[in-house]
Amino acid sequence: MLLEVNKLNLWYGNRHTLKDINFSVNSGEILCIVGESGSGKSSILLSIMGLLPKTARLEGSVKFKGQELLGLSEEHYIKLRGRHISMVFQEPSVYLDPLFPIGTQVEESYIAHFGKSGAEERALQALKDAGIKNAETIYRMYPHHLSGGMKQRVCIAIATVCDPDLILADEPTTALDVSMQGKILALFREIKNKGKAVILVTHDFGVVAEVADRVIVLKDGYIVEHKDVFGIFENPEHPYTKELLSSI
Repeated sequence: MLLEVNKLNLWYGNRHTLKDINFSVNSGEILCIVGESGSGKSSILLSIMGLLPKTARLEGSVKFKGQELLGLSEEHYIKLRGRHISMVFQEPSVYLDPLFPIGTQVEESYIAHFGKSGAEERALQALKDAGIKNAETIYRMYPHHLSGGMKQRVCIAIATVCDPDLILADEPTTALDVSMQGKILALFREIKNKGKAVILVTHDFGVVAEVADRVIVLKDGYIVEHKDVFGIFENPEHPYTKELLSSI
């Protein structure tokens, strides 16, 4: 088992955001977490990455390759992030730094974990693997030169440059047109086929149908349904799942 989450509870102040969350992820698998805005989807990813605000309180267990992550020091998390677990954020324009060229930003995580030797070559390969054909040109450009879809591909290159075991993706296709959305989802399928695991947060069951192996339906911080993708579409049991499916 690559990742195991057991009885995870999260509070932001007095607000109980995640309530007894339980799931696991294997290598070579895409798990989709579905739910409306405010259901706690992104908070699950931030809990795994250790990126919650200091005022947040977590209880339960999150184990990655058998190692407990809750309570892990920031020093240990720095060694983990990017190298073994990485994240693709929802809005690439916010995530990418406008002051630095794309190549520098893709190389950053690789250099932090492996040093400068071979960093440019690995960054160019990561850009190509993310579906960017003119990688050498994009490498020298700045974020404001790129379209939304191209920025998201760059963010996927940043997330995969160190060849991590687990990639967390927070609504990575929300702001993209249908054509570009399909290309981004195809990249996630390729990542899965390389034996990596992906946890993909979305509110869109169309995205789920494209890529998911298993699906968690989240409502008000609770998991209300957890099935393989065929079971979710063919035999939804919870009224909320049925409601989401009817909105497709």
